[in-house]
Order: sequence, then structure tokens, then C-alpha cells
Amino acid sequence: MHIKIRDVAHNDFSEILHLNEQALPQVSPVDLAKLGWFTQVAPYFRVAETQNKVAGFLIAIAEDCAYPSQYFQWFCERYDRFLYIDRIIVADWARGNRIAWRLYEDVEQFAVSNVYPLTADVYCQPPNEISLKFHEKYGFDVVGTQSVENGAKAVTKFLK
Repeated sequence: MHIKIRDVAHNDFSEILHLNEQALPQVSPVDLAKLGWFTQVAPYFRVAETQNKVAGFLIAIAEDCAYPSQYFQWFCERYDRFLYIDRIIVADWARGNRIAWRLYEDVEQFAVSNVYPLTADVYCQPPNEISLKFHEKYGFDVVGTQSVENGAKAVTKFLK
């Protein structure tokens, strides 16, 4: 399967919204306005394309973004410079083709060339076992845990 990693385009939004909806509750919801906002503020917003369809996407935000997410703010309180992976989603039909790995290689290359440590978080309560294992396998270090939603959930914090 040929995979092309490229910058997001406005005509990708409907596919991205659909992928994001399928990934709930492991990610937060988005709408067209928020996707437009991400294209303005995120230094990294790219898609993996195959067969002329969006097979996955990754959005990463730098520390100087005015992003009200409590997940993002946790890193702001602890690090002066970083690139935060807000979300990565791969379509169910495209799983098993190393798309997440390819997106992570691409965002890591971007982070290294711009001197950003890479950060991410993954639900550990309830556990997102696939994503937790992926981040460990990809070489991220656990740097903390954050309780969210009044203790109903928790995320493991990663740094690479």
C-alpha cells in the first residue's frame, strides 16, 4: 500500500471529521471550526493518504499556542518548549499498514528539525492498550500521569 504523508487540505475535513467521530471517546470531539483553527495554529497538521483517501491524520501543537486543553496545559506547566501531539487517528480500514508509525516518523522529523521535544498523552484509565504499547514501542518515556474529568479518567504523559 502506497502511503503519502502531506499537509492537510480543506477538502480533507469531512474525512477527518468522520475519522475523529469513529475514535471517540479516545479523543475529544472536533467540528469544522476547530479544524480550521488547528490549520491556523498547529505547526504540524498532516494526513496520511492512500488510494486517494485520508487513511489517518496527526495534529501537533507547540507550547506557545493558546490552547485551553487541560491535557496540553499539563505540559505547559512543566516544559518550556515542546510539540504536543493532540491527536493521531488511523482509519479502521487502513490499520495494520504502519500508518501511525509513518505519521510518527514524520512528526518526529519535523520536531527534531525544529528543536522540539515531542510529547503525547494516552488514556490509561480506561486504558487504551494499543496506544500505550505503541508509544512505549516507539521510544517515548513516561513522564507522569494526569487525572482528568474529576478523577473519572486518567492519561499517561509521554516525552521523547
